[in-house]
Amino acid sequence: MIVPLLLAVDFMNITYPTNPCAQNVPVPVVMRKGSFSYFDAKMAAGFDLHVDAVKEGSLQPGTRQAAVVLACDFPVGGTAAAYLFDERKNGAVLLGRIATADWGPDWGAGSSSIRLRFANRLLYVEQCDGTSCAQRALTTYALRRGKLVTVRRLLL
Repeated sequence: MIVPLLLAVDFMNITYPTNPCAQNVPVPVVMRKGSFSYFDAKMAAGFDLHVDAVKEGSLQPGTRQAAVVLACDFPVGGTAAAYLFDERKNGAVLLGRIATADWGPDWGAGSSSIRLRFANRLLYVEQCDGTSCAQRALTTYALRRGKLVTVRRLLL
Protein backbone atom coordinates (compact mmCIF):
# COMPACT_ATOMS: atom_id res chain seq x y z
CA MET A 1 0.00 0.00 0.00
CA ILE A 2 2.90 2.41 0.48
CA VAL A 3 4.13 2.13 -3.13
CA PRO A 4 1.11 3.90 -4.75
CA LEU A 5 1.56 6.81 -2.36
CA LEU A 6 5.18 7.18 -3.41
CA LEU A 7 4.20 7.20 -7.07
CA ALA A 8 1.37 9.71 -6.62
CA VAL A 9 1.82 13.18 -8.09
CA ASP A 10 1.82 16.04 -5.58
CA PHE A 11 -0.51 18.52 -7.27
CA MET A 12 0.18 21.11 -4.57
CA ASN A 13 3.85 21.24 -5.64
CA ILE A 14 4.06 20.90 -9.40
CA THR A 15 4.63 23.03 -12.51
CA TYR A 16 1.35 23.35 -14.39
CA PRO A 17 1.45 23.49 -18.22
CA THR A 18 -1.56 25.83 -18.29
CA ASN A 19 -3.66 27.94 -15.96
CA PRO A 20 -7.04 29.69 -15.98
CA CYS A 21 -5.52 33.16 -16.41
CA ALA A 22 -2.80 32.29 -18.94
CA GLN A 23 -3.32 35.54 -20.88
CA ASN A 24 -2.36 37.51 -17.78
CA VAL A 25 0.14 35.01 -16.36
CA PRO A 26 2.23 33.94 -19.39
CA VAL A 27 4.85 32.09 -17.36
CA PRO A 28 5.01 28.51 -16.07
CA VAL A 29 2.97 28.24 -12.88
CA VAL A 30 5.25 26.60 -10.34
CA MET A 31 2.96 25.80 -7.43
CA ARG A 32 4.52 25.56 -4.00
CA LYS A 33 2.26 24.52 -1.14
CA GLY A 34 -0.66 25.08 -3.51
CA SER A 35 -0.02 28.72 -4.38
CA PHE A 36 1.77 30.92 -6.91
CA SER A 37 1.92 34.70 -7.37
CA TYR A 38 2.74 36.74 -10.46
CA PHE A 39 3.03 40.50 -10.93
CA ASP A 40 2.39 41.93 -14.40
CA ALA A 41 4.44 45.14 -14.67
CA LYS A 42 2.58 46.32 -17.80
CA MET A 43 -0.78 46.05 -16.06
CA ALA A 44 0.63 47.04 -12.66
CA ALA A 45 -1.44 44.22 -11.19
CA GLY A 46 -0.78 41.05 -9.28
CA PHE A 47 -2.37 37.67 -9.84
CA ASP A 48 -2.58 34.99 -7.17
CA LEU A 49 -3.15 31.41 -8.24
CA HIS A 50 -3.97 28.52 -5.95
CA VAL A 51 -5.04 24.90 -6.05
CA ASP A 52 -8.66 24.93 -4.93
CA ALA A 53 -9.38 21.19 -5.13
CA VAL A 54 -7.83 17.88 -6.15
CA LYS A 55 -9.97 14.77 -6.68
CA GLU A 56 -8.28 11.51 -7.64
CA GLY A 57 -9.80 8.42 -9.17
CA SER A 58 -9.51 5.90 -11.97
CA LEU A 59 -11.25 6.03 -15.33
CA GLN A 60 -9.78 2.74 -16.57
CA PRO A 61 -8.34 -0.30 -14.80
CA GLY A 62 -4.66 0.16 -13.99
CA THR A 63 -4.74 3.94 -14.45
CA ARG A 64 -4.98 6.89 -12.09
CA GLN A 65 -6.34 10.34 -12.91
CA ALA A 66 -6.66 13.59 -10.99
CA ALA A 67 -9.11 16.42 -11.54
CA VAL A 68 -7.56 19.67 -10.32
CA VAL A 69 -9.29 23.03 -9.86
CA LEU A 70 -6.91 25.98 -10.26
CA ALA A 71 -8.15 29.44 -9.29
CA CYS A 72 -6.71 32.77 -10.37
CA ASP A 73 -7.63 35.74 -8.21
CA PHE A 74 -7.50 39.14 -9.86
CA PRO A 75 -7.44 42.42 -7.97
CA VAL A 76 -11.26 42.31 -8.38
CA GLY A 77 -12.86 38.93 -9.11
CA GLY A 78 -11.24 35.94 -10.67
CA THR A 79 -11.44 32.89 -12.87
CA ALA A 80 -10.97 29.18 -12.31
CA ALA A 81 -10.64 26.07 -14.41
CA ALA A 82 -10.65 22.37 -13.70
CA TYR A 83 -8.17 20.18 -15.57
CA LEU A 84 -7.91 16.42 -15.83
CA PHE A 85 -4.47 14.85 -15.56
CA ASP A 86 -3.31 11.30 -16.14
CA GLU A 87 -0.93 10.34 -13.33
CA ARG A 88 2.15 8.44 -14.46
CA LYS A 89 5.40 7.31 -12.85
CA ASN A 90 7.30 10.25 -14.32
CA GLY A 91 4.67 12.93 -13.61
CA ALA A 92 1.29 14.10 -14.80
CA VAL A 93 0.01 14.46 -18.37
CA LEU A 94 -2.72 17.01 -19.10
CA LEU A 95 -5.75 15.34 -20.71
CA GLY A 96 -7.94 18.44 -20.97
CA ARG A 97 -9.87 21.29 -19.40
CA ILE A 98 -13.14 20.05 -17.95
CA ALA A 99 -14.81 23.08 -16.29
CA THR A 100 -14.57 26.84 -15.79
CA ALA A 101 -15.91 29.50 -13.44
CA ASP A 102 -15.69 33.30 -13.56
CA TRP A 103 -16.65 35.88 -10.97
CA GLY A 104 -16.53 39.55 -10.10
CA PRO A 105 -17.30 41.54 -6.98
CA ASP A 106 -21.07 41.20 -7.45
CA TRP A 107 -21.59 38.50 -10.10
CA GLY A 108 -20.66 34.91 -10.90
CA ALA A 109 -19.65 32.02 -8.73
CA GLY A 110 -16.23 31.24 -7.33
CA SER A 111 -14.02 28.23 -7.88
CA SER A 112 -15.91 26.23 -5.26
CA SER A 113 -18.88 26.16 -7.67
CA ILE A 114 -17.00 23.48 -9.65
CA ARG A 115 -17.81 20.06 -8.19
CA LEU A 116 -15.91 16.91 -9.15
CA ARG A 117 -16.61 13.22 -8.48
CA PHE A 118 -15.17 9.94 -9.74
CA ALA A 119 -17.52 6.92 -9.72
CA ASN A 120 -17.84 3.72 -11.75
CA ARG A 121 -14.90 4.59 -14.05
CA LEU A 122 -16.53 7.94 -14.93
CA LEU A 123 -15.82 11.54 -13.94
CA TYR A 124 -18.81 13.73 -13.08
CA VAL A 125 -18.27 17.49 -13.31
CA GLU A 126 -20.94 19.91 -12.13
CA GLN A 127 -20.57 23.62 -12.84
CA CYS A 128 -22.60 26.77 -13.41
CA ASP A 129 -24.08 27.11 -16.88
CA GLY A 130 -23.29 30.80 -17.35
CA THR A 131 -22.01 33.48 -15.00
CA SER A 132 -25.35 34.02 -13.24
CA CYS A 133 -25.31 30.37 -12.09
CA ALA A 134 -29.11 30.30 -12.45
CA GLN A 135 -28.72 26.86 -13.99
CA ARG A 136 -26.11 24.16 -13.50
CA ALA A 137 -24.64 21.67 -15.98
CA LEU A 138 -23.50 18.13 -15.22
CA THR A 139 -20.98 16.69 -17.68
CA THR A 140 -19.89 13.05 -17.55
CA TYR A 141 -16.45 12.13 -18.89
CA ALA A 142 -14.75 8.82 -19.69
CA LEU A 143 -11.32 7.77 -20.89
CA ARG A 144 -11.39 5.92 -24.23
CA ARG A 145 -8.11 4.74 -25.80
CA GLY A 146 -6.23 7.21 -23.64
CA LYS A 147 -8.37 10.18 -24.74
CA LEU A 148 -10.84 12.14 -22.66
CA VAL A 149 -14.35 11.97 -24.12
CA THR A 150 -17.65 13.56 -23.12
CA VAL A 151 -20.25 10.89 -22.43
CA ARG A 152 -23.18 13.15 -21.58
CA ARG A 153 -24.04 16.74 -20.67
CA LEU A 154 -27.21 17.56 -18.76
CA LEU A 155 -28.68 20.87 -17.63
CA LEU A 156 -29.94 20.62 -14.07
